Amino acid sequence: MENGIDRTGEGWDVRSMRGVGIGELTVGNVLRLHVGSSRIEVGGPAELTTDHGAVPVHASTRTNLDRLPQLLDQVVSEVRAADSGSLRVRFANGWRLDVPVSSAAPGWVIGLRNGCFISALPGGGVRTSDRLRARE
Repeated sequence: MENGIDRTGEGWDVRSMRGVGIGELTVGNVLRLHVGSSRIEVGGPAELTTDHGAVPVHASTRTNLDRLPQLLDQVVSEVRAADSGSLRVRFANGWRLDVPVSSAAPGWVIGLRNGCFISALPGGGVRTSDRLRARE
């Protein structure tokens, strides 16, 4: 698709983020990863897998925040949003950020500069922008 998001069998492949490094990382009540002109916002609990193993991370509960700055400048190799509501971000160095389905609130949002977005729904599933649905 021309917007950099492709529909796959069971979700979405955000190919426009491939090969782009994390240029800015912001931690507040949510974790924001700026990938070029696009962003990934993680509001729920996640799991960061590095060379040293997997650890839970969560911005609003301040869980393992010391691990998150390691993502700065990491190059994204894959972003996949599953129809179930989970998100997987893979990095070129083999690291991974996995966001499971959140029961209470949207766990994540992917926003592209062209106004398209995909977001997780509480309890599972995803919501897409009208612009993205029109191009399916």
